[in-house]
Amino acid sequence: MMTKIGGGSAGSCGGLVEYLEKEQAGLWFNQNREQLAGHEVVAEIDPNKRNLGREDAKYYQVILAPSQAELAHISSDSQKLQAFTRAAMEEYAQNFGKGIESKDLVWFAKIEHSRSFDHTDRAVQLGEQQKGVTKTGDQTHIHVIVSRTENLRAYAEGKKNGLHERKNPYHLSPLTNHKATTRGVVLGGFGRNSFSQRAEQTFDQAFTYERSLTESFRFLHCMKYGDEQAKGEMQRQAAEQAAAADRQKRAQSHEQSQRLEMYQQPGKTPQNEFTDDLRASLSKAYQQKDVNDLGAALASAQAERERQRVAQEQKAEEARKQALEATKLAEQQKLAQQQKIEQKPENSPRISRGLGL
Repeated sequence: MMTKIGGGSAGSCGGLVEYLEKEQAGLWFNQNREQLAGHEVVAEIDPNKRNLGREDAKYYQVILAPSQAELAHISSDSQKLQAFTRAAMEEYAQNFGKGIESKDLVWFAKIEHSRSFDHTDRAVQLGEQQKGVTKTGDQTHIHVIVSRTENLRAYAEGKKNGLHERKNPYHLSPLTNHKATTRGVVLGGFGRNSFSQRAEQTFDQAFTYERSLTESFRFLHCMKYGDEQAKGEMQRQAAEQAAAADRQKRAQSHEQSQRLEMYQQPGKTPQNEFTDDLRASLSKAYQQKDVNDLGAALASAQAERERQRVAQEQKAEEARKQALEATKLAEQQKLAQQQKIEQKPENSPRISRGLGL
Protein backbone atom coordinates (compact mmCIF):
# COMPACT_ATOMS: atom_id res chain seq x y z
CA MET A 1 0.00 0.00 0.00
CA MET A 2 1.46 3.32 -1.05
CA THR A 3 0.09 6.55 0.41
CA LYS A 4 1.27 9.92 -0.81
CA ILE A 5 0.29 13.43 0.26
CA GLY A 6 0.98 16.38 -1.99
CA GLY A 7 0.57 20.10 -1.58
CA GLY A 8 -2.30 21.77 -3.32
CA SER A 9 -2.50 25.27 -4.63
CA ALA A 10 -3.35 28.73 -3.39
CA GLY A 11 -6.00 29.00 -6.09
CA SER A 12 -8.88 26.91 -7.38
CA CYS A 13 -8.83 23.13 -7.47
CA GLY A 14 -10.49 23.27 -10.90
CA GLY A 15 -7.28 22.51 -12.78
CA LEU A 16 -6.60 19.38 -10.73
CA VAL A 17 -10.21 18.22 -11.09
CA GLU A 18 -10.00 18.67 -14.86
CA TYR A 19 -6.74 16.72 -14.99
CA LEU A 20 -8.19 13.86 -12.95
CA GLU A 21 -11.05 13.52 -15.41
CA LYS A 22 -8.65 12.50 -18.21
CA GLU A 23 -9.77 8.85 -18.03
CA GLN A 24 -13.47 9.47 -17.56
CA ALA A 25 -15.56 12.47 -16.58
CA GLY A 26 -17.54 12.39 -13.35
CA LEU A 27 -17.70 9.39 -10.98
CA TRP A 28 -16.45 11.38 -7.99
CA PHE A 29 -17.54 10.34 -4.50
CA ASN A 30 -17.16 11.48 -0.91
CA GLN A 31 -18.22 10.36 2.56
CA ASN A 32 -21.88 9.76 1.70
CA ARG A 33 -22.41 10.58 -1.98
CA GLU A 34 -21.48 8.99 -5.30
CA GLN A 35 -21.67 9.67 -9.04
CA LEU A 36 -20.69 13.32 -8.60
CA ALA A 37 -19.62 15.59 -11.45
CA GLY A 38 -16.35 17.49 -11.47
CA HIS A 39 -18.02 20.90 -11.25
CA GLU A 40 -19.72 19.80 -8.02
CA VAL A 41 -16.30 19.06 -6.51
CA VAL A 42 -14.99 22.50 -7.41
CA ALA A 43 -18.16 24.18 -6.12
CA GLU A 44 -17.75 22.48 -2.72
CA ILE A 45 -13.99 22.84 -2.15
CA ASP A 46 -13.16 26.28 -3.55
CA PRO A 47 -15.53 28.28 -1.26
CA ASN A 48 -14.56 26.25 1.81
CA LYS A 49 -11.85 28.64 3.03
CA ARG A 50 -11.64 31.16 5.83
CA ASN A 51 -8.82 33.21 7.33
CA LEU A 52 -6.25 31.88 4.89
CA GLY A 53 -3.66 34.10 3.25
CA ARG A 54 -3.50 34.71 -0.48
CA GLU A 55 -0.53 32.41 -0.88
CA ASP A 56 -1.66 29.71 1.54
CA ALA A 57 -2.57 26.29 0.15
CA LYS A 58 -6.34 25.86 0.02
CA TYR A 59 -6.42 22.10 -0.48
CA TYR A 60 -4.21 18.98 -0.53
CA GLN A 61 -4.13 15.81 -2.58
CA VAL A 62 -3.97 12.35 -0.98
CA ILE A 63 -3.13 9.35 -3.15
CA LEU A 64 -4.01 5.82 -2.01
CA ALA A 65 -2.35 3.22 -4.22
CA PRO A 66 -2.89 -0.45 -3.28
CA SER A 67 -0.30 -2.90 -4.58
CA GLN A 68 -1.15 -5.33 -7.37
CA ALA A 69 -1.36 -8.12 -4.78
CA GLU A 70 -3.83 -6.08 -2.72
CA LEU A 71 -5.87 -5.22 -5.82
CA ALA A 72 -5.97 -8.89 -6.84
CA HIS A 73 -7.19 -9.78 -3.34
CA ILE A 74 -10.29 -7.60 -3.79
CA SER A 75 -10.52 -8.05 -7.60
CA SER A 76 -10.13 -4.26 -7.97
CA ASP A 77 -13.77 -3.95 -6.92
CA SER A 78 -14.77 -0.28 -7.12
CA GLN A 79 -17.27 -0.54 -4.25
CA LYS A 80 -14.59 -2.01 -1.98
CA LEU A 81 -12.14 0.70 -3.04
CA GLN A 82 -14.73 3.35 -2.19
CA ALA A 83 -15.34 1.76 1.21
CA PHE A 84 -11.59 1.64 1.86
CA THR A 85 -11.20 5.30 0.85
CA ARG A 86 -13.93 6.36 3.27
CA ALA A 87 -12.30 4.40 6.09
CA ALA A 88 -8.87 5.84 5.22
CA MET A 89 -10.25 9.40 5.34
CA GLU A 90 -11.59 8.66 8.82
CA GLU A 91 -8.02 7.79 9.78
CA TYR A 92 -6.83 10.99 8.05
CA ALA A 93 -9.18 13.12 10.16
CA GLN A 94 -8.37 11.36 13.44
CA ASN A 95 -4.64 11.59 12.76
CA PHE A 96 -4.71 15.35 13.39
CA GLY A 97 -5.42 14.67 17.06
CA LYS A 98 -8.13 17.31 17.26
CA GLY A 99 -11.13 15.06 17.86
CA ILE A 100 -12.55 15.51 14.37
CA GLU A 101 -14.02 12.94 11.99
CA SER A 102 -14.32 12.56 8.25
CA LYS A 103 -17.68 14.34 8.31
CA ASP A 104 -15.84 17.43 9.58
CA LEU A 105 -13.80 17.57 6.37
CA VAL A 106 -14.61 18.49 2.79
CA TRP A 107 -13.13 15.87 0.49
CA PHE A 108 -13.84 14.17 -2.83
CA ALA A 109 -12.20 11.14 -4.39
CA LYS A 110 -11.89 9.54 -7.80
CA ILE A 111 -10.64 6.09 -8.86
CA GLU A 112 -8.15 5.87 -11.73
CA HIS A 113 -6.90 2.73 -13.46
CA SER A 114 -3.65 3.69 -15.21
CA ARG A 115 -0.39 5.34 -14.20
CA SER A 116 2.71 6.52 -16.02
CA PHE A 117 6.35 6.74 -14.96
CA ASP A 118 7.39 10.15 -13.65
CA HIS A 119 10.50 11.77 -12.21
CA THR A 120 9.84 10.29 -8.76
CA ASP A 121 10.17 6.69 -10.01
CA ARG A 122 13.50 5.03 -9.34
CA ALA A 123 13.55 3.50 -12.84
CA VAL A 124 13.35 6.98 -14.39
CA GLN A 125 16.06 8.31 -12.08
CA LEU A 126 18.36 5.46 -13.08
CA GLY A 127 17.60 5.92 -16.75
CA GLU A 128 16.03 2.47 -17.03
CA GLN A 129 12.64 3.84 -18.05
CA GLN A 130 11.42 6.93 -19.86
CA LYS A 131 9.14 9.45 -18.23
CA GLY A 132 5.52 9.24 -19.44
CA VAL A 133 5.54 5.54 -20.33
CA THR A 134 2.41 3.74 -19.09
CA LYS A 135 3.06 1.24 -16.31
CA THR A 136 2.02 -2.37 -16.88
CA GLY A 137 -0.29 -4.48 -14.73
CA ASP A 138 -3.20 -3.34 -12.60
CA GLN A 139 -2.45 0.25 -11.62
CA THR A 140 -5.78 1.13 -10.00
CA HIS A 141 -5.44 3.87 -7.39
CA ILE A 142 -7.46 6.64 -5.72
CA HIS A 143 -6.98 10.41 -5.79
CA VAL A 144 -8.50 12.42 -2.95
CA ILE A 145 -8.80 16.21 -2.93
CA VAL A 146 -9.33 17.49 0.60
CA SER A 147 -9.90 21.09 1.72
CA ARG A 148 -7.38 22.55 4.13
CA THR A 149 -10.20 24.16 6.11
CA GLU A 150 -12.60 22.01 8.06
CA ASN A 151 -16.18 21.83 6.81
CA LEU A 152 -17.43 25.38 7.38
CA ARG A 153 -21.09 24.40 7.32
CA ALA A 154 -20.53 21.69 9.93
CA TYR A 155 -18.40 24.11 11.98
CA ALA A 156 -21.10 26.79 11.95
CA GLU A 157 -23.80 24.27 12.84
CA GLY A 158 -21.71 22.89 15.71
CA LYS A 159 -20.98 26.36 17.05
CA LYS A 160 -24.66 27.24 16.88
CA ASN A 161 -25.56 24.14 18.88
CA GLY A 162 -22.84 24.79 21.46
CA LEU A 163 -20.70 21.79 20.48
CA HIS A 164 -17.51 23.87 20.53
CA GLU A 165 -16.36 27.31 21.59
CA ARG A 166 -13.65 27.84 18.97
CA LYS A 167 -13.76 31.26 17.35
CA ASN A 168 -12.32 29.97 14.11
CA PRO A 169 -12.44 26.70 12.15
CA TYR A 170 -9.44 24.41 12.04
CA HIS A 171 -6.84 24.77 9.30
CA LEU A 172 -5.61 21.21 8.72
CA SER A 173 -2.28 20.69 7.01
CA PRO A 174 -1.03 17.11 6.59
CA LEU A 175 2.37 18.55 5.62
CA THR A 176 2.97 20.16 9.02
CA ASN A 177 6.10 19.20 10.93
CA HIS A 178 4.13 19.04 14.18
CA LYS A 179 3.29 15.55 15.44
CA ALA A 180 0.95 15.24 18.43
CA THR A 181 2.28 18.41 20.04
CA THR A 182 0.66 19.45 23.34
CA ARG A 183 2.26 22.88 23.84
CA GLY A 184 2.58 26.03 21.80
CA VAL A 185 0.40 27.71 19.22
CA VAL A 186 -0.12 24.56 17.17
CA LEU A 187 -1.65 21.64 19.03
CA GLY A 188 -1.93 18.17 17.54
CA GLY A 189 -0.21 17.81 14.19
CA PHE A 190 -0.10 15.07 11.59
CA GLY A 191 2.09 11.96 11.50
CA ARG A 192 2.46 10.99 7.85
CA ASN A 193 4.12 7.68 8.66
CA SER A 194 1.38 6.92 11.17
CA PHE A 195 -1.28 7.68 8.57
CA SER A 196 0.38 5.33 6.06
CA GLN A 197 0.46 2.51 8.59
CA ARG A 198 -3.13 3.08 9.70
CA ALA A 199 -4.36 3.14 6.11
CA GLU A 200 -2.55 -0.15 5.54
CA GLN A 201 -4.07 -1.70 8.66
CA THR A 202 -7.52 -0.45 7.61
CA PHE A 203 -7.22 -2.34 4.32
CA ASP A 204 -6.01 -5.52 6.03
CA GLN A 205 -8.80 -5.53 8.60
CA ALA A 206 -11.54 -4.62 6.13
CA PHE A 207 -10.69 -7.30 3.58
CA THR A 208 -8.92 -9.94 5.75
CA TYR A 209 -5.69 -9.43 3.86
CA GLU A 210 -2.74 -11.40 5.25
CA ARG A 211 0.17 -9.03 4.71
CA SER A 212 3.69 -10.36 4.78
CA LEU A 213 6.28 -8.30 6.62
CA THR A 214 8.19 -7.57 3.41
CA GLU A 215 5.19 -5.77 1.88
CA SER A 216 4.41 -3.72 4.98
CA PHE A 217 5.06 0.00 5.31
CA ARG A 218 7.16 -0.70 8.40
CA PHE A 219 9.54 -2.95 6.46
CA LEU A 220 9.79 -0.78 3.35
CA HIS A 221 10.30 2.41 5.35
CA CYS A 222 13.04 0.77 7.39
CA MET A 223 14.82 -0.52 4.28
CA LYS A 224 14.82 3.00 2.86
CA TYR A 225 15.58 5.15 5.90
CA GLY A 226 16.78 2.83 8.68
CA ASP A 227 20.37 2.30 9.80
CA GLU A 228 22.24 -0.91 9.09
CA GLN A 229 21.36 -2.46 12.46
CA ALA A 230 17.65 -1.76 12.00
CA LYS A 231 17.74 -3.12 8.44
CA GLY A 232 19.47 -6.29 9.59
CA GLU A 233 16.91 -6.88 12.35
CA MET A 234 14.03 -6.29 9.95
CA GLN A 235 15.47 -8.72 7.42
CA ARG A 236 15.92 -11.32 10.17
CA GLN A 237 12.25 -10.98 11.15
CA ALA A 238 11.20 -11.25 7.52
CA ALA A 239 13.26 -14.43 7.08
CA GLU A 240 11.71 -15.97 10.20
CA GLN A 241 8.21 -15.11 8.99
CA ALA A 242 8.92 -16.60 5.55
CA ALA A 243 10.28 -19.79 7.14
CA ALA A 244 7.22 -20.10 9.39
CA ALA A 245 4.89 -19.61 6.42
CA ASP A 246 6.78 -22.27 4.48
CA ARG A 247 6.50 -24.72 7.38
CA GLN A 248 2.77 -24.08 7.64
CA LYS A 249 2.34 -24.61 3.92
CA ARG A 250 4.27 -27.88 4.07
CA ALA A 251 2.20 -29.07 7.04
CA GLN A 252 -1.04 -28.32 5.22
CA SER A 253 0.19 -30.11 2.12
CA HIS A 254 1.18 -33.14 4.22
CA GLU A 255 -2.21 -33.20 5.93
CA GLN A 256 -4.00 -33.09 2.57
CA SER A 257 -1.83 -35.96 1.30
CA GLN A 258 -2.67 -38.04 4.39
CA ARG A 259 -6.38 -37.41 3.90
CA LEU A 260 -6.14 -38.45 0.25
CA GLU A 261 -4.33 -41.66 1.19
CA MET A 262 -6.91 -42.42 3.88
CA TYR A 263 -9.80 -41.99 1.43
CA GLN A 264 -8.08 -44.37 -0.99
CA GLN A 265 -8.20 -47.16 1.61
CA PRO A 266 -11.13 -49.65 1.41
CA GLY A 267 -14.18 -48.41 3.27
CA LYS A 268 -12.70 -44.95 3.93
CA THR A 269 -14.74 -42.07 2.50
CA PRO A 270 -15.36 -38.45 3.51
CA GLN A 271 -18.87 -39.52 4.57
CA ASN A 272 -17.46 -42.21 6.90
CA GLU A 273 -15.02 -39.74 8.38
CA PHE A 274 -17.87 -37.28 8.96
CA THR A 275 -19.88 -39.99 10.74
CA ASP A 276 -16.92 -40.87 12.98
CA ASP A 277 -16.28 -37.22 13.83
CA LEU A 278 -19.98 -36.69 14.52
CA ARG A 279 -20.14 -39.66 16.89
CA ALA A 280 -17.08 -38.38 18.74
CA SER A 281 -18.58 -34.87 19.01
CA LEU A 282 -21.90 -36.20 20.31
CA SER A 283 -20.19 -38.42 22.86
CA LYS A 284 -17.95 -35.61 24.12
CA ALA A 285 -20.82 -33.11 24.31
CA TYR A 286 -23.03 -35.60 26.16
CA GLN A 287 -20.30 -36.42 28.67
CA GLN A 288 -19.55 -32.75 29.31
CA LYS A 289 -23.25 -31.87 29.29
CA ASP A 290 -22.43 -29.06 26.88
CA VAL A 291 -25.83 -28.05 25.49
CA ASN A 292 -24.38 -25.75 22.85
CA ASP A 293 -21.98 -28.37 21.48
CA LEU A 294 -24.68 -31.02 21.62
CA GLY A 295 -27.12 -28.80 19.76
CA ALA A 296 -24.50 -28.00 17.13
CA ALA A 297 -23.67 -31.69 16.70
CA LEU A 298 -27.33 -32.63 16.35
CA ALA A 299 -27.87 -29.87 13.82
CA SER A 300 -24.87 -31.13 11.89
CA ALA A 301 -26.26 -34.67 12.03
CA GLN A 302 -29.64 -33.50 10.74
CA ALA A 303 -27.96 -31.65 7.91
CA GLU A 304 -25.93 -34.72 6.98
CA ARG A 305 -28.99 -36.97 7.08
CA GLU A 306 -30.83 -34.57 4.82
CA ARG A 307 -27.89 -34.48 2.44
CA GLN A 308 -27.71 -38.28 2.33
CA ARG A 309 -31.49 -38.54 1.83
CA VAL A 310 -31.33 -36.16 -1.13
CA ALA A 311 -28.36 -38.05 -2.54
CA GLN A 312 -30.18 -41.39 -2.22
CA GLU A 313 -33.28 -39.99 -3.89
CA GLN A 314 -31.19 -38.63 -6.72
CA LYS A 315 -29.44 -41.99 -7.06
CA ALA A 316 -32.77 -43.85 -7.09
CA GLU A 317 -34.18 -41.46 -9.68
CA GLU A 318 -31.11 -41.96 -11.85
CA ALA A 319 -31.45 -45.77 -11.56
CA ARG A 320 -35.14 -45.53 -12.48
CA LYS A 321 -34.31 -43.45 -15.55
CA GLN A 322 -31.63 -45.95 -16.59
CA ALA A 323 -34.09 -48.85 -16.18
CA LEU A 324 -36.68 -47.07 -18.32
CA GLU A 325 -34.07 -46.38 -20.98
CA ALA A 326 -32.99 -50.02 -20.95
CA THR A 327 -36.61 -51.22 -21.26
CA LYS A 328 -37.28 -48.81 -24.07
CA LEU A 329 -34.15 -49.92 -25.92
CA ALA A 330 -35.08 -53.60 -25.52
CA GLU A 331 -38.56 -52.95 -26.91
CA GLN A 332 -37.10 -51.09 -29.87
CA GLN A 333 -34.73 -53.98 -30.61
CA LYS A 334 -37.56 -56.51 -30.31
CA LEU A 335 -39.74 -54.49 -32.66
CA ALA A 336 -36.94 -54.18 -35.19
CA GLN A 337 -36.34 -57.95 -35.12
CA GLN A 338 -40.07 -58.64 -35.60
CA GLN A 339 -40.20 -56.30 -38.57
CA LYS A 340 -37.22 -58.07 -40.10
CA ILE A 341 -38.90 -61.47 -39.78
CA GLU A 342 -42.14 -60.19 -41.29
CA GLN A 343 -40.30 -58.79 -44.30
CA LYS A 344 -38.59 -62.20 -45.06
CA PRO A 345 -40.42 -64.35 -47.80
CA GLU A 346 -41.96 -67.51 -46.37
CA ASN A 347 -41.01 -69.79 -49.31
CA SER A 348 -37.69 -68.40 -50.46
CA PRO A 349 -35.82 -70.76 -52.92
CA ARG A 350 -32.96 -72.69 -51.38
CA ILE A 351 -29.50 -72.40 -52.88
CA SER A 352 -28.86 -76.00 -53.96
CA ARG A 353 -26.34 -75.57 -56.70
CA GLY A 354 -23.28 -77.77 -56.14
CA LEU A 355 -24.98 -79.78 -53.39
CA GLY A 356 -26.48 -82.46 -55.66
CA LEU A 357 -30.03 -81.79 -54.46
